[in-house]
Amino acid sequence: MNKRKIVTVCINRRASPDTPSCGARGGLEIADALEAAIAAQGLPVRLERFKCLGLCERGPNIKLSPGGEFCHEVSLENLPQVLLRIAAFAED
Repeated sequence: MNKRKIVTVCINRRASPDTPSCGARGGLEIADALEAAIAAQGLPVRLERFKCLGLCERGPNIKLSPGGEFCHEVSLENLPQVLLRIAAFAED
C-alpha cells in the first residue's frame, strides 16, 4: 500500500430536524459498524468520523481517500456492498 487509505464517514447531525443530515440517518451507527467490519477483515484502511462531507441530501455519505470516491445513501442494510467497495479500494 503506497499511500495511507482513509474511509471517512459523515456523522453530522444538523440542528433542524427538517434539514437532511447523515447523522440523523444513522451515520454514527454506520461508522461503528464499518469500523468493526474493517478490523474484523483486517483491511489496511483507517476509518475517520467527520462532520459534514456536503451532499447531505444523498447521505449518509462515505468518502474514500485518496481518490475522493463517494458512497452515497449508505445504510446498515447495504453495508456488505459498501465493504466490498472498501476492500477493492484498499487493495488498489
